[in-house]
Amino acid sequence: MQKNKALSVMQKALGEQWDQLDEIVQRHYEMKPGQRSRLTVSGTMDRVFHSNIAKLFLLPGRLFGALIPYRGVNIATEVRNWTEVDNKKAMFWHRTLKFPGKPLAVFKSRMEHVAGDEIIEYVRFGMGIRMRMSVSNGALVFTSRGYTWDIGIARLSIPTWAILGDAEIIERAISEKEFYMDFNMVHPLFGQTFGYSGTFSIEPSAME
Repeated sequence: MQKNKALSVMQKALGEQWDQLDEIVQRHYEMKPGQRSRLTVSGTMDRVFHSNIAKLFLLPGRLFGALIPYRGVNIATEVRNWTEVDNKKAMFWHRTLKFPGKPLAVFKSRMEHVAGDEIIEYVRFGMGIRMRMSVSNGALVFTSRGYTWDIGIARLSIPTWAILGDAEIIERAISEKEFYMDFNMVHPLFGQTFGYSGTFSIEPSAME
């Protein structure tokens, strides 16, 4: 990679590992901050789960614009990603999950590269989760390194055990046109607290 070439958030975090990613996963993360790009991913969450302990975090989590308040299976999901000309740091996310008989569940965030192999995914009010990025057999792997809360110019670090535990996300190709995403949070005392997984494809008509 040329150092002076515009890079996506994920390219910056992965460095030379970027070239080891499955092609469809690269396509999902190749949008470059500072440029206008749009991409829509659609599919089905085969499961959306939270434990009884996690219910204690749902209300504050929704206040910060994080977490999904329902449980279910086979949930139709749309994910819109974009980058903007006037923001040279972030890749933006807008997730919409359609639970039968319930209001739409919407989860918005933005991802920024910090340094080295680390990104932060921010929700509202400066709350974020720090993630280490790596590649394993072509799959993209996010591994949590703790939470962070930016308050003004201060950055407060929060250990994973103080909230819902350690998070891991794996995104891997299952065909040339589809990828599988698996997200789990596991607390050292309470076990699995939150998770969802599903199969998705990139909508060609929505790419710019």
